[in-house]
Amino acid sequence: AWDLVRRGTWHFHQVTRENHLKARELFLQATELDPELPEAHIWLARVTAGVVPYGWSQNPVADLQEGLEAALKAVQLDERNPYTHYALAIVSVFSERFEQSISAARKAIDISPSFALGHFVLGMALLFSGRAFEAIAPLEYGLRLSPYDPQNFVWFNVLALARLFSGRAKAGLEAAARGLQVRPKWWTSLEVLVCCYAALGKWDEARSYAQEMANVTKQPGDVFAPLKAHNPIWTEQMNDALRRACA
Repeated sequence: AWDLVRRGTWHFHQVTRENHLKARELFLQATELDPELPEAHIWLARVTAGVVPYGWSQNPVADLQEGLEAALKAVQLDERNPYTHYALAIVSVFSERFEQSISAARKAIDISPSFALGHFVLGMALLFSGRAFEAIAPLEYGLRLSPYDPQNFVWFNVLALARLFSGRAKAGLEAAARGLQVRPKWWTSLEVLVCCYAALGKWDEARSYAQEMANVTKQPGDVFAPLKAHNPIWTEQMNDALRRACA
C-alpha cells in the first residue's frame, strides 16, 4: 500500500489529466489493500480536489463525496497529522463547504504552524467565502514557506484575486504574473491577468492577454467555480473585464 501511495504521488505532482487519473487509481488500490493506512485516504482526497476543479472528472458530485469520505477517514485514523486536516479542507472548499474548510485548515495549522498547505487552503477558503482581505496573509505566508510547490500556479492566482478584490489590483497583477511564470499558457492565469489590468485601466495590456487567451486551450474545469458561484459581484467584475477586453 505504501508503494502504491508513493507511486501515486509522483503522478499527482505532474498535474495533468492522465497523471491525476493514474494517481487516483493507485490511491484507490492502496485504500483497498490497507484500509487503515491514513496516507492512502489523504492522497485519495487530495487527488479528488484536483480531478474535479481541473475538469477531469466524469461525475464531480460522486467524486467529491468520495473525496470527503476519504478525508474524514484519514482524520479518524490520524487526527494529529496536519495532512489529514488539509485533505478535509481542500475537498471541502471545492464542495462549497467553506466553514468546514476554514475549520479544518486552522486545525492543520494548529498542529503544525509552518505547514504551508494549511495556510494555502485557509486563504482559498476565506477568499471563496467572500473574505478577500483576510485571505491575503495566509496565502502570502504559505508562498513564503513553500515557494516551489508544484501547484503554485494555482496559489498565485488565488492570491492575485484576493488582492484584486481587496482593492490592490497592482499587487494582484504581480501575483498573477508569477502564476503565469510557473505554468505558462494556463488559461486561468491569463484570465486573472486580464482582470487585474482592466482594474488598473490598462486596456492595451488587458486586450493583449485576452487575445492570448483565444490561442490557449481552456481547461474543462474552473478552479474558481465555487468563488464565482458565491460572490456574484466579483463574478460580474471579472466577466465585465473579459467582455471589454475582448470587444
